[in-house]
Amino acid sequence: MKGNKKDYPRDFKLKVVKLSFEKAKLQDIARKFNITYETLLHWRKNYIINGEENFSVVGKTKLTVREKKIYDLEIKIKKLDTEFKILKEAADYLQKGYPYIFQYIAKNEQNHSSYMMCKILGVNLGSYNKWKNEYVSERQKWKMMVKQEIVSIFTASQKRYGSKRITAELQRSGYQLSSSTVLIYMRELNLRVSVKKCKIRT
Repeated sequence: MKGNKKDYPRDFKLKVVKLSFEKAKLQDIARKFNITYETLLHWRKNYIINGEENFSVVGKTKLTVREKKIYDLEIKIKKLDTEFKILKEAADYLQKGYPYIFQYIAKNEQNHSSYMMCKILGVNLGSYNKWKNEYVSERQKWKMMVKQEIVSIFTASQKRYGSKRITAELQRSGYQLSSSTVLIYMRELNLRVSVKKCKIRT
């Protein structure tokens, strides 16, 4: 029923629209803010045609021929801006080769679709997905191995070594880790330093 149509504040609509131009998956944006995909498209058209100052609460449902041309042109400009941004950010990764390009894509999947990034950066989506599955698996194996080493060192120290001393021990064994990362792993393992407090006589 039209009478039950939900009315959204202008500021909320502006926030959603602006965010939609920063990310590629419009369906995800619509789902996140509990609106329909069609509603989001309608707000985007309203924003592009009328601008932010004249962005109305109701907006237009149909565009004139001239407005349609403006809308299509603005969408192309937004896409080009996104492509330029991705190419600029991935410049160093492109010089290093595929594994690094794949790492860039994996790090930015929350902002852009992997399909779009692969297309812009000239890599095969299937190859990326295959690498991603293997990469995550190997990373998880490595993390498990590191955690086992942490537990071993912690136990051998009679639960007295903190993250910094365990990091030093790991680095002696060839592991390249920071003390902050070791601290995170220790918290995940629920390892707490046991220090006996000496009573001071007064």
